Amino acid sequence: MKGKVLRYYPLVVMVLWAIACWCFFQFCYPYHFFFQEQNQLFLWSWDYISSYTGSGWLATLAGDFLTQFYYYLYIGATILTFCLTATGMLLYSALSHLKVNHIVSQLLALVLMTFLAVCHFSTSYRLSSTITVMGWTLLLWLVSLVKGRKKQVAVCCCLLLPGWLLFGLPQVKKLQGPDFILEKDFAVDCEYYFGNHNKVIQLVESSDQWTDQMLFFYNLSQAQRDQLPDHLLKFTPNYLGTFEKIGPKTPMLTIRNMNELYWALGDMTFTERAAMMTNVFSHNNRNVRMMRRLAECNIVSGDSLAAEKYLRILDKTLVYRKWAENIRQHGQKIYQEKMQRANRRDTITISDNAHFLMMQLLDTNPDNTIALDYILCSNLLLKDITNFKRDYDRYCIETGRPRLKPLYQEALCIWLAGTDASQEEWEKYIQRSDVFERFQQYNQQRGSTLFKGSYWYYFDKIKAPEI
Repeated sequence: MKGKVLRYYPLVVMVLWAIACWCFFQFCYPYHFFFQEQNQLFLWSWDYISSYTGSGWLATLAGDFLTQFYYYLYIGATILTFCLTATGMLLYSALSHLKVNHIVSQLLALVLMTFLAVCHFSTSYRLSSTITVMGWTLLLWLVSLVKGRKKQVAVCCCLLLPGWLLFGLPQVKKLQGPDFILEKDFAVDCEYYFGNHNKVIQLVESSDQWTDQMLFFYNLSQAQRDQLPDHLLKFTPNYLGTFEKIGPKTPMLTIRNMNELYWALGDMTFTERAAMMTNVFSHNNRNVRMMRRLAECNIVSGDSLAAEKYLRILDKTLVYRKWAENIRQHGQKIYQEKMQRANRRDTITISDNAHFLMMQLLDTNPDNTIALDYILCSNLLLKDITNFKRDYDRYCIETGRPRLKPLYQEALCIWLAGTDASQEEWEKYIQRSDVFERFQQYNQQRGSTLFKGSYWYYFDKIKAPEI
């Protein structure tokens, strides 16, 4: 009985460790898998596969091939756990064959498995590095099966060169703890990408702290629901992304996000530029999420030949080929509304001044409420009442489409009061009696926290972002 317990004890410990590892990565760290999958591209074609050359080609090929399946829920944690557990069991078996004490063998196996798991807390540590370690452990296991020390040494020497060619050398990373803030950033990014705007809003509003990344997608989600002005002051300081300019020092996540802002606004030229730049800074300069976006951009722009180029690339993937075929057949219908918002002005813009881009979009299509809300809300975050009034007049008053959001009415009260406007102007702009009455109350208690959440309180008490 005791012998059976000792025999199966290492297996039980490995299984328990694997379960704990799978649960952690699946329930606490799942969006890191989605991030890695979206920022690489693996094509099922001989031309692409034959490009894997040099030392470690097999480990890199296997890692990139398996990473594409991170797209599916539960698969990322399953693949990673399997690789880590297999590596640990191979090491335990090899050390046991080499007559190392069973307890020491198991301890070393668990240390290696845990070390590799910790390495995966970093998004820059790829699955191919773990497969490299697993490959060398497999070679050690093969050596351990050989009888006799001299033969083992001889076989080991013979396997060194093939092992280096197949698996290369493992990546050495500075160890770090799990970054749950970054995980939340990836969560709101991915849920927005999946179209789950309500989930994005829920994730942000239920958080104890917020990053610019989280607020960026929160605002984009509210804009999709026509509610950006209603929630602009819910978080201060807030972050719209409209003040960013892409340059050599722009963080990777910011560059990656900008294509989502330009896409939502409707400017295909700058969406395409941001997508191309994201490709440049992705793993092996390939990014499947940006390939999808580039195909979408060209469909909206009417460049069917360019769109087909990217769709043909996606045809060679195992995960996105159905998406590519669906877009090829129904893209005109799917993006019909987006086509109506596209910038049709015959101008060449070399500056990524978002204010100028939104003016072009609104001049083309005054019904583009997302661009309208972003241009007005950007003015208000900067406390630029003069430009807010100018843009409101141009795109709301002159077009006969007054946007009667409380935020805008409150900002107009500030401009009217500051310019000693006539009664006629007050009646023209302030069409909500509740806002006018509350403004009178605020003037009697200026700066009171009772009015926190109003634009008047923001204008008097909150510091505007620096640009």
